[in-house]
Amino acid sequence: MSINIEYKKSFRKSFKKYNKNQQEDVYKSIQILAGSIDKFQIPHCLGLKLLRSNLRIWEVRVNLDIRIIFRYENNLLEFAFAGNHNDIKNFLKHTA
Repeated sequence: MSINIEYKKSFRKSFKKYNKNQQEDVYKSIQILAGSIDKFQIPHCLGLKLLRSNLRIWEVRVNLDIRIIFRYENNLLEFAFAGNHNDIKNFLKHTA
């Protein structure tokens, strides 16, 4: 089964603030997630966490400082934002 990946404008904007090494770490985490989500065998190191069940918003950790929020539905991984804990909290405040 093939996983489709979509990067929302908000993700692309938040992603740009990271240096090249951090961006590579983000992409590695995305690749790990995309390679394991359809098997429902998410590596523990990603720290997968459901943030908003009504909107199906999930979070994974890239490292101690960077987290990514996304939705997964019908084989589509939709990445919405990357940031630290406070950035994610503020982003979610403005998400319906």
